[in-house]
Amino acid sequence: MTEVTEAAPVESTDEHAVPRLIEGVSLCGEYEGGGYQEPRYLVSRGDGQMILVSEMLYRVAESIDGERTLAEIAEDVRQNTGADVSAPGVEYLVNEKLHPMAIATLSEPVQDPPRSKPLLSLAMHGVLMPAKLVRRLAAVLAPLHSPVAVALALCGLVTADAWIVASGHLDQAIQHSVGDPAQVLAVIGLMQVMLIFHELGHASGCRYSGAQPGAIGVGMLLVVPAFYTNVTDAYRLNRKGRLRTDLGGVYFTVIFIPVATMLYGLTGYPPFLVCVALSHLNALQQLLPLLRLDGYYILGDLVGVPNLFAYVRPYLNRLMGKHTLQGRSHVHLRPKVRLIVTVWVATVVPVLVLALGSLLFRMPLYMSNAFTQGGKYWAYVVHGVGHGSPGLAALGLVSMIILLLPWLGAAAFLTRISQRISRKVAAKRRTRLPRGRHRQARAPRRRPRVTAS
Repeated sequence: MTEVTEAAPVESTDEHAVPRLIEGVSLCGEYEGGGYQEPRYLVSRGDGQMILVSEMLYRVAESIDGERTLAEIAEDVRQNTGADVSAPGVEYLVNEKLHPMAIATLSEPVQDPPRSKPLLSLAMHGVLMPAKLVRRLAAVLAPLHSPVAVALALCGLVTADAWIVASGHLDQAIQHSVGDPAQVLAVIGLMQVMLIFHELGHASGCRYSGAQPGAIGVGMLLVVPAFYTNVTDAYRLNRKGRLRTDLGGVYFTVIFIPVATMLYGLTGYPPFLVCVALSHLNALQQLLPLLRLDGYYILGDLVGVPNLFAYVRPYLNRLMGKHTLQGRSHVHLRPKVRLIVTVWVATVVPVLVLALGSLLFRMPLYMSNAFTQGGKYWAYVVHGVGHGSPGLAALGLVSMIILLLPWLGAAAFLTRISQRISRKVAAKRRTRLPRGRHRQARAPRRRPRVTAS
């Protein structure tokens, strides 16, 4: 989710100029259930980016049909909203607000419009299931979100958990699985199946609520691999639909647990029961609102703020006494929502700082252990190949890959941080240039400013 930002103006035009919406732009209406003091409206770009804008900007974009002039648009907005807006005012809004965000233009569209690229987002991500396949599967699975199906799934979860506790089979299943390389591989495989099914829960919840899901993929979230589903279209939904989409993953984990328990009861195969235990832990982890997991989006939709991390920097600026325009973004929130966001920021920032600090402090120990464990896993591969034990060899190979992934994620995260620091340093150096030289360097840039994505 992206919000409109200031940008350099384009060359002025007369009031008879005709603006146009950029190809692929769709006006989605009011963002329902928002936590803002004034309504916010959604605009979808052709690249899939959703943008929150004020009512005035939305009404201007709504009046642009490729035929109306600036003066006619101003008259239409006045009639629809009662606002005192003139043709030069519409020109300003188009040039300074809508044009930089690739929504509307009076000249040429921005070639590389800005996109939301949060620091704590997925890196090294790729598509596992294309959108076309995901939508077909979501349509098939959507009936599972009906009230009757939800009630049956919850009853199944309670029954499965009660049986597991009463039977006492879990400890025995864990002992058998840990001692068998083939069963360890089976547990890993079953967990991947569960996680993909989890993502289909988000997709089907989005589909059931009336929006269209996108692709399912995988990437690195800080130092751990994570699956994701593109459900950007769910922003069009009301709060109930968005929450159904958010909770769809955990709900499908609830469905998976009794099914896996039943398969264990029929086959007696321990990995099924181990996977059930790990699925419970995964569901609890997903509900934590610290990182961009399910709990984060659930909290955001409950309070009506789609991008909670966008408020971290403004609140930190206020804490340090920096009174900036960005730092006043909290004033647009309703009082109760402002309090919740403040508590969330006050909780998340120390937790993340302590976690990252601990990670960096213990990095030498982790590296030493990684080299040691890597040597053991390689020995498993060699021993398995040499003694005809493909399960042991495969387990050693998979373990080496799992051991490597966090380091790749950490490298990608540090690279992203260094790039942002470099860009900020370069920007500060440009602002410190002598006045004449600064003007000379920027003078040729008469076209609309392009923001790198």
